[in-house]
Amino acid sequence: MDDWTEFVIKLQSTFVPHNPVTDAENQLDHLQMKENQHINKYVVEFNWLVSQVRGYGDGALCHQFYSGLPDCIKDKICRVGKPCNLDNLCYLAQEIDVHYWECKEEVQCENKSSSTNNFPVNKPSSSTSNSSKGKPTTSSNANSSLGNANSSSSNKPKTSNASNKSPNATSSNPDLAGKLGKDGKLTPEEKKRHLDNKLCMFCREDGHFSNSCPKKANKGKAKARTANATQSP
Repeated sequence: MDDWTEFVIKLQSTFVPHNPVTDAENQLDHLQMKENQHINKYVVEFNWLVSQVRGYGDGALCHQFYSGLPDCIKDKICRVGKPCNLDNLCYLAQEIDVHYWECKEEVQCENKSSSTNNFPVNKPSSSTSNSSKGKPTTSSNANSSLGNANSSSSNKPKTSNASNKSPNATSSNPDLAGKLGKDGKLTPEEKKRHLDNKLCMFCREDGHFSNSCPKKANKGKAKARTANATQSP
């Protein structure tokens, strides 16, 4: 294909509609402005389609333009009166659309500010306050129950082993903190101190050694009596 004119004609016949006027008229009949759309885009599309059609008067174009507007703009136009020519109708529709979007933006700003002002403040719940109020009663009940338990335990008869112990046994036991190792035996330092001071390794008293300690013998006899009492029927 060497001829440029022939190439253009072939290109137009392939991609361009066979009847552009009829196609523009069909698009003009079905042109609608969407609810969330600004009117400027609708006006540009409408004017482009009007430039493609033939034989439309001003009244027919006003009707086509008014038919494609959303209901919110149509209601406003009906309240002020519908203009008779296309230019005035376009100007009135654009003014209504501008006021509509301004009002919508103000409403959104008011809703945001009111939601911010009405943001709930965290307050202590009534259940928490009630629970805190009830704490003294709980502690008093616990103290009373503890007192009852102590009184009941004090009323119980003492065992024979407790009666056999001397009252000075507890007070005579020396403080072993820091003197015993993890294995329960005397530390090397404590053993050296006993040897230097000639103290008993069992009762930590002077005058004898652990092999002849009287307290160690008494403890062995007490264990033997306990074992015999346990084995007897």
